[in-house]
Amino acid sequence: MTEEQKPPAEQADKPKPAAKPAAKAPPGPKPWAPTGEVVETDVTRRLKERFEAAVEGIPSPVGEAGVRVAKDRLIEVLTFLKEDPECAMNFLSDLTAVHFPENEQPLEVVYHCYSIPKGHSLRVRAGLDDGEACPTAVEIWKTADWHEREIHDMFGIVFEGHPNLKTILLPDDWEGHPFRKEYPLGGPKEEAIRKDALSRPVYLPDDPEEARRIIKEGGRGSE
Repeated sequence: MTEEQKPPAEQADKPKPAAKPAAKAPPGPKPWAPTGEVVETDVTRRLKERFEAAVEGIPSPVGEAGVRVAKDRLIEVLTFLKEDPECAMNFLSDLTAVHFPENEQPLEVVYHCYSIPKGHSLRVRAGLDDGEACPTAVEIWKTADWHEREIHDMFGIVFEGHPNLKTILLPDDWEGHPFRKEYPLGGPKEEAIRKDALSRPVYLPDDPEEARRIIKEGGRGSE
């Protein structure tokens, strides 16, 4: 007798198969935190002596000295790094930003400071809330001018006091900030850039006349 041929009462007595457990949702993104050891140098010790709790050492996986600075003391700290004779950070070798959407402060501005006479370097990071402005460092290092404009293009961070915070890398009608993690990949804007010959890197020949010809004809050299 098949299962279908059994009386209804006998069919009801048969135990039902256990329900399959619901699949676990994949874990969401975790907040980012630096790894490694905190590197102390004469410069970081000078900062701790001068600014105490406003400066915090940051671990580094590659042995680089770095500190995180409270935003309301940022300009004071950067000015000290440049003007203090023991620090003498007279060169801002780079200035960039990073975006960690899961962190309490999702944006950080990162200053790569270097002392030409002393030969030492330091990374200074300042955390920002989403939409929070950062004070400009143009009055400390003039080279911060274009760096801050690039960060404004790519991350949307506003630098208060900047003399000319206009678009520098993106077209004037560009929407959004491409280096933020939520910015969509692909789409018509990316396709337009990839099709634009002038947006791709061009390697000019050593011959000056040939280089001038390539530039005049629209920049189509070796790609």
